[in-house]
Amino acid sequence: MQSLMDKALMGYVELQVGSLKVEIPIRAAGEASPAEPAAKFEMEGDACAIVVRGDATSKQVERAMQRAAREAVRQLSRKLLN
Repeated sequence: MQSLMDKALMGYVELQVGSLKVEIPIRAAGEASPAEPAAKFEMEGDACAIVVRGDATSKQVERAMQRAAREAVRQLSRKLLN
């Protein structure tokens, strides 16, 4: 299994977590099985990223990235604001 830092960097998304602006990397994970989401937020220790599987330009992946961004805000709020 690849660590988050080993996955190809595709870009960043800036999220508002409380009063903080946090840049989250978007990383490519290659193709996924149909059971896995097209994009999801992952954390490994102090590292985190939204990991995208498949074609990042598809509408399905775009919606999955929006869900992953909301999940990132929830998890980072717990970690950074408590």
